[in-house]
Amino acid sequence: MEQGRFAQAGIDVQWHTVPEGTGRMCRMLRDDELDMAVLVTEGAVRDILDGGPHRIVSTFVESPLPWGVHVPARSDLREAAQLKGVPFAISRPGSGSHIMAMLYAERLGWRPGLDDLVVVHNMEGAAARMAEGSPVIFLWETYVTSRYVEAGVMRRVDEVRGDWPGFVIVVREAFARTHPGAMRETLAVLDSAVRGLDPSAHTVELVMRNAGFREELAREWLEHVRWRVGRPRPNALKPLLGTLQSLGLVSGGANLEAVYMSTGRPG
Repeated sequence: MEQGRFAQAGIDVQWHTVPEGTGRMCRMLRDDELDMAVLVTEGAVRDILDGGPHRIVSTFVESPLPWGVHVPARSDLREAAQLKGVPFAISRPGSGSHIMAMLYAERLGWRPGLDDLVVVHNMEGAAARMAEGSPVIFLWETYVTSRYVEAGVMRRVDEVRGDWPGFVIVVREAFARTHPGAMRETLAVLDSAVRGLDPSAHTVELVMRNAGFREELAREWLEHVRWRVGRPRPNALKPLLGTLQSLGLVSGGANLEAVYMSTGRPG
């Protein structure tokens, strides 16, 4: 947007940054407050299969998202073996932080109930919760939480990644029907933009300014991220569907084809 690419393509884009994350954006899509969104893949798929009026039209980040496992720095929790039974802080039910908390707990050998989930709304809420009260675990993107780790608010004791793309682009079905040209042009602009992203000094500066990363972290993040705007690759989301079903977060009979817009089907 800073380079005016959407305006040059004749698209009036109104960008909204939503600190509460994917769960909140799914609610906004349901309430017609957003037309398109970049969502954490776990939350996008789960919400669509739960009746969300949006569909996946493209991947955005093909590399898996690194979910840092965080605990209060003031606590005595220092390794994964100590975490079984500790409650999880989540942004909201159905969010990426909720789904990955359930996945991580499963790997630790237990399944949290509702009383084991503490809604904190966003990363700042998690940091505030960790500053007081009994210990909780919070899963959020490793690089984004780095400033809280470095400031001594959180301690990262583990990391977990899914076997699927980190982010996808979704569109409300009603918007896709009434504005198919705008949807396609938006995707074309994004495709052109991400193809030009590399670890150059300009891109590093862009990440530092927009994400608040220090230079070393920005360079490391750029080396990790693989961007791709285009139809999801065949079977890319099958491992995620299986995970959601095994955790009881979607129906065992859920059909993965239901999450795709026709223009976004793998092929």
